[in-house]
Amino acid sequence: MHYNITPELINSTSFDAKFSDFIKLSLAHNNTEFNDVPGKEHYRLLSYISTLFNNSIIIDIGTHRGNSALALSYNDTNTVHSFDIVDNVVNNKIRSLSNVHFHIENLFNADVSKTWEETILRSAFIFLDIDQHNGIMEIDFYNYLKSINYQGFVICDDIWYFKEMRDNFWHKIPYEARYDLTDIGHCSGTGLFTFNNEISFNKHNNDNWTLVTAYFNLTKCPDASDEINKRDKNYYLQHSISTLSLPYNLVIYCDSESFDVIHSIRPAYLNEKTKYIICEFDDFVFKNKDPRTFKDYRDKIHENRREKPYNFDNRNTGSYYLFCMSRYIMLKDTIEKNPFNSTHFSWINFCIERMGYQNLIRLDEALSVKRDKFSTCYIDYIPEGLVKNTAEYFQWGRCGMCSGFFTGNAEYMYKVCDLIENKFLEYLDQGYGHADEQLYSPVYFENPGLFEHYYGDYQQMITNYTFIYDAPEQPIQNFIARSYQNGNYVKCYEACKFVWKSYCLKKCTLNEQYLFSLYWYYMNCKKNLLEL
Repeated sequence: MHYNITPELINSTSFDAKFSDFIKLSLAHNNTEFNDVPGKEHYRLLSYISTLFNNSIIIDIGTHRGNSALALSYNDTNTVHSFDIVDNVVNNKIRSLSNVHFHIENLFNADVSKTWEETILRSAFIFLDIDQHNGIMEIDFYNYLKSINYQGFVICDDIWYFKEMRDNFWHKIPYEARYDLTDIGHCSGTGLFTFNNEISFNKHNNDNWTLVTAYFNLTKCPDASDEINKRDKNYYLQHSISTLSLPYNLVIYCDSESFDVIHSIRPAYLNEKTKYIICEFDDFVFKNKDPRTFKDYRDKIHENRREKPYNFDNRNTGSYYLFCMSRYIMLKDTIEKNPFNSTHFSWINFCIERMGYQNLIRLDEALSVKRDKFSTCYIDYIPEGLVKNTAEYFQWGRCGMCSGFFTGNAEYMYKVCDLIENKFLEYLDQGYGHADEQLYSPVYFENPGLFEHYYGDYQQMITNYTFIYDAPEQPIQNFIARSYQNGNYVKCYEACKFVWKSYCLKKCTLNEQYLFSLYWYYMNCKKNLLEL
């Protein structure tokens, strides 16, 4: 049985009448969450899923104030058994629901679960939302259900918000058995897993992608600064679990000393989707371009920075700059070898979760778009005239586009990576250099047809790939206003449409001030373009 659950179904008018009564019940005791839309709260989703079954048993683990039990009681032909270890239900109308039975019992206790085992096995589905949100009890429950051959499915709350839930639980469930319903569930992450191959839900097919990532221990490099040493190997490996658990084709470059621990983090069920390239950082070269190795380039970068000093972050050592440049070498190498016969390729930072769990939620949707051109987040507009003033441009770390995540098909990705390498060598020999992101603008202005942008800040490097979901004020302030002021009405108009479409589709919200600004830039860009 395949369940095609869409926002339109959950928000249908036929579903609204009774659900509005549930909102009133919840609001009676100041529980405002029930009034929130899918994607912010999960109660409409739970209520809708209850309609997929009749005369069935539903298990609710983690009663709390009773809102989940209320939602699950929507279809009154079903019987809901709600469990918690304390009684927090203060709404007597919820307590008296005719098809809900509240139990103060610890279902994670072996004796208690044994008592309820037959009821669990007969249940259509289970909703799981318990404290402490550390993933340990959740994975234990998953293994328990597997051991008793449970054939229903389980809906879980908070799978993304808590790192422990991601690391100890969600990433450990085989991708084929799990579904991410966050977009129509709870903003903190709503997941579903099933033990029955005949039960399935909507899922993107992203098999034609290969993602590339890498880790090299830069604290071993001779120019390691205090800032580099503060983020040691353990720091990066601790934040790598989400990237290393991605259920896509993944090529991982690393040094020999890091291989074992990286290999141990990557789930075994993803072995066939994984290719490891073990190499030493200083041995990287730009093939067919320059005989120098990274060791030679490091010396040249240091020389340039002494002769033409500029303002830069102490974390951006020569080795760190070179690590960023290695991305383009690794991507080109991966495209040439193409171990998974992919059509599309992406770079993703080893510790992408540091930019916020919302990026993890939106990654699957982003890949499903399958953009061909080199696509990256345009953060801050830097005018072409300034970019061409090389001495002034490199006085500061002016990085307009993001290199933590970018995508493209094989043709566009290879071309742009190659052009970025060329710019690196060109500027290095002129005595300049800061970061790989500073090379993006020169390449873009010379080759605009190779790029397709989206807009946001570093924390939205994946989140805003398809729509502006988060912080819509940032692109208005940092890109739209500045591109307009510098006369680039084409890009300004493009960004305005991107933000406006997201707003109209209710992917984001804007206050009146920003809405007026967006409208002003949109209309004036349109006017200026018509006059050109």
